[in-house]
Amino acid sequence: MATGWIIALIIVGILLLTAASKSVTTPIRWIGFGVMQVVIGAILLFFTNLVGELASFHIPINPVTALVAGFLRLPGLAALIVIKLWIMS
Repeated sequence: MATGWIIALIIVGILLLTAASKSVTTPIRWIGFGVMQVVIGAILLFFTNLVGELASFHIPINPVTALVAGFLRLPGLAALIVIKLWIMS
């Protein structure tokens, strides 16, 4: 699927969510909260990869790992490290 179609579907979904709710600010607040958590997760993963570079350790930064690290913070980061070390190796 082309990137343009994906972006269009996301925008339409946000508009439908806003139209279905009674308040316009509540869905926008939740979307902003989710984006903030993804950014926090990406920053956590970046610093983990920076420190892990000393031991040749790397966790890829993608939306799924950023969501896990962002919403669960340090326990989520620890879970990603355990998954990388014991399950993926």
